Amino acid sequence: MNFNFRRTALLMGMCSAFGLGYTPHLFAASVDAVESVQQVKRVTGTVTDAFGPVIGANVLEKGTTNGVITDIDGNFTLDVQPGATLVISFIGYTPQEVVVGNQTTINVQLKEDTEMLDEVVVVGYGVQKKKLVTGATVQVKGDKLASLNTTSALSAMQSMTPGVNITQSSGQPGEGFKVNIRGLGTVGSYAPLYVIDGVTGGDINSLNPSDIESIDVLKDAASCAIYGARGANGVILVTTKQGKAGKMQVTYDGYFGWQNSPKMPELLNAKQYMEVQDMILFNQGGSPLDWANVLNSDLYNSIMDGSYTGTNWLETIHNDNAPITNHALNLIGGSETSKFSLGVSYTSQEGIFGKPVQSDYERTTVRLNSDHVIWKKGDLDIITFTENLTYNYNTKSGIGIGNQYWNDISNCLRANPITPAYNEAGEIYDYDDLQASGIFGVISSAGNPVGDMIYNRGNNISKNHALNMSATLKIQPIKNLVWKSQFNYKMSSSSYRQYVPAFVINPTINSQALTDKTQQSGSQGWSYSWENTVNYKFTLADKHNLDVLAGTTLEKSGMGESFGGTNSGGLWNDWDHAWLDNMKDVGKATVTGSPWGEGALVSFFGRVNYDYKETYMFSAILRYDGSSNFARGNRWGTFPSFSAGWVVTNEEWMESTRDWLDFFKIRASWGQNGNCNVANFQY
Repeated sequence: MNFNFRRTALLMGMCSAFGLGYTPHLFAASVDAVESVQQVKRVTGTVTDAFGPVIGANVLEKGTTNGVITDIDGNFTLDVQPGATLVISFIGYTPQEVVVGNQTTINVQLKEDTEMLDEVVVVGYGVQKKKLVTGATVQVKGDKLASLNTTSALSAMQSMTPGVNITQSSGQPGEGFKVNIRGLGTVGSYAPLYVIDGVTGGDINSLNPSDIESIDVLKDAASCAIYGARGANGVILVTTKQGKAGKMQVTYDGYFGWQNSPKMPELLNAKQYMEVQDMILFNQGGSPLDWANVLNSDLYNSIMDGSYTGTNWLETIHNDNAPITNHALNLIGGSETSKFSLGVSYTSQEGIFGKPVQSDYERTTVRLNSDHVIWKKGDLDIITFTENLTYNYNTKSGIGIGNQYWNDISNCLRANPITPAYNEAGEIYDYDDLQASGIFGVISSAGNPVGDMIYNRGNNISKNHALNMSATLKIQPIKNLVWKSQFNYKMSSSSYRQYVPAFVINPTINSQALTDKTQQSGSQGWSYSWENTVNYKFTLADKHNLDVLAGTTLEKSGMGESFGGTNSGGLWNDWDHAWLDNMKDVGKATVTGSPWGEGALVSFFGRVNYDYKETYMFSAILRYDGSSNFARGNRWGTFPSFSAGWVVTNEEWMESTRDWLDFFKIRASWGQNGNCNVANFQY
């Protein structure tokens, strides 16, 4: 048994001033080296290849997560520790390591990684040599994702997938991502299709980056046609870690860090705000306000003598040193006839805004993959059985991140700085305090965004469970002829609970709740799919290589129900007792319940890949999909694609160029995709 403790690092994070979570710009430092942070050295340089500057190359200080990417001219600037080594990498090129030493300028020319071309990539219902792919795809290895120390695989992919635009829905921990592949493909939803271990419709955010073996992105219509009516917005294929024969390997990957906002917006203080209001009145032809006679004398005098500068609302809700941590334990091992991969991970993250009710996100994931040879004859695995199981549980509480009317960050940016957040007793500055201060006399819409946030969003939690299972049987009667049958099952359930106490801050702007209120909701549902394929790979005359695939799938989804209820009049006015059973105001109770929209998809598809001496390639795909989301007579669609490629450097007349041009391929493709991601039965 080999124990391989990959790394334990102490991280200090930096976050966008307007984000609620963290960004991947993390600076690693060992405990013994904290005092040496001031001894950093600035290094600049340019990354190029044989044709010019490389845009978006990764420049990383080895052994840390301190890194940058090159700009449009291939330039970079990075502050590193003494004795540092830089690792420069980019997809398709061999990584290079450079010892900084006394250098302040480092220029690097990357070389293409020709060995990568013999690696296989996932192309949907199978794999293919990278150099033979005629569609537009990109692959990211799991070890690169894990090395960036992010809570989500998508955030790690942001600098590694050209043509894929990835932005987080908000900075709040646990929020999803908006992924756009090569522009908007359809109206309505433009999210790509996720396929995890062959199961369509999975949630990539439920996986820990340490659980992932590789991610392949299908970007063009030709490669996405194999998924037909769901391929219009691109396809992201995720492969989790699989078992390997040999001694058991135990791998631990963990880190702990703090998050802070490196730069905050400059907001007006109380005196500046008063001056700006007077300026507005002057420009409108009016007279300045008589602040001394309107405001409470103590409040006015403290502003004038500088003892009270006002409330910086954004600073007030900043959660200093917001913690983030991740722990992942992976076990891989087995024999030639039975292999397994087990992963257990835990992730926790607080938001950097929202204090004292800052966002909080926790995720626990358990994954078990195994592969068993049932019948083996010589070197041929005739019957094999594979199972993949992933269970995810996460909890999340958050503040308002909607539009400007339900967004606590926006409220804090726009609120007047004259109003204190808390009174002298340390309690929330509410309606009585605002009246006594005289603020209502000049600002009738004055409120307390911190109090509003604490009352309305201070007590809420959502809990989510997800179970994904698949079982695969493969029969290979002769070499390279494989019949594969895979059954997939997905189950999910969720619950939400919120409590809002009675409060009054400013009735004019509806910043109040006359009675307390508890809300509870929940949902549960499941789906399944059954997929059968036949794949045959063979060679004719030692020159013509063919890979033929035919298959069919049956999917049933949306089998579930949702329910919810609200009520007021709690017997106890606290979060621990905020359950509907404890709310006794029957006249204000509401109850809802509804089924999920059931749907079905039936598909028939086929693909032929051909190459001649790995020099001339051709691929053809045809998929025929029928979706219950559409009316009868309009449920079926045909989705074809054709693509071809030519490896020019394999030609004899290109031998003279191989000293400077290792691999050059020309490809062209055409395809049609569809989008059945519409509401069920709206016709």
